This record gives sequence, C-alpha cells and structure tokens, in this order.
Amino acid sequence: MKRKGFVIFWVVVCFIFAGGSLAFAVTEEDVINVVTSTSNDIAADVQGTFAKIINGEHPYKNKDDKAFYVFVYDTQVAIVAHPKKDLVGRSYKGKPDVRGKKFRDEIVEGALSDTTGWVTYSYQKPGEKGIHKKKTYYNLVSGSDGKRYVVCSGMYAD
Repeated sequence: MKRKGFVIFWVVVCFIFAGGSLAFAVTEEDVINVVTSTSNDIAADVQGTFAKIINGEHPYKNKDDKAFYVFVYDTQVAIVAHPKKDLVGRSYKGKPDVRGKKFRDEIVEGALSDTTGWVTYSYQKPGEKGIHKKKTYYNLVSGSDGKRYVVCSGMYAD
C-alpha cells in the first residue's frame, strides 16, 4: 500500500511541475485535422476565423500546448493570421530559418503547386530556448473573400 501512495505522490508532483496539465503529444493526425478544420472555417468566414486565430482562441491555438497553433500566409508569403499578433502583416518572402532554409517560400510554393504537403525546418519552440526541428503541414484554401490562403500548423520533433 505504501508503494501505491508513493507512485501517486510522484504522479501529482510531475503534474504540478508540468504546469498543471498532462503532457499533450501532438501527432501528424492532430496537425492535419486542425489545418483541415481551419481551412473549412476560412472558406466559410475569412475575417471571423482570422480574428479568432489572432486572438489565440482554441482550437487555433491549443489550450494545452502553446507550441501547437495555426498560422496563415497569403500567396505572397505574408502572414495574415497568427496568434502572435506582431507577426501579422509582415512579409517573410525570402527569409530563411537559422540554417538558411527558406521554408516559408517552400510552404507557399508547395501549396500553390500541390495544395497540401509537409515542410521540415528549424525554429524556436515557444517558451523554450534553442532551435528545434519543426515539421509543418500546409493546405491551400480559397477564402470566403475569394482570395487564396495557405493554412499551416506544425509539430516539433522533440
């Protein structure tokens, strides 16, 4: 009985040090699902969906994992919706990651030629130091305003 109490104690301690939530492991299926549902939302209501993304509303910014969020480019590689508001409106055309990969251009070019796909690059994980490998899924969608957008979300390799 003492052993069971000890195990429960350590589970509670780990829960507290994990920020009060159980670990949320993002899968490829999670990423595809949030991109697909966001694409459907943008097709129905661009401005309303963009506002929710920019305001960091769930599911566009996951309430359990701040590193799991949706972001949207226009076809000129400018961010039009992102939960980090200061990124919205910025052009990232030609801007590489820290290892020189122009992943944003690759995402938009891939969407324009193949509609959907995956791109891997190096990026800083929210709330952590250092550079991590990130894999992002993208989907080209026609918004309710008649413009085309590239909806993205990703997962970190670690």
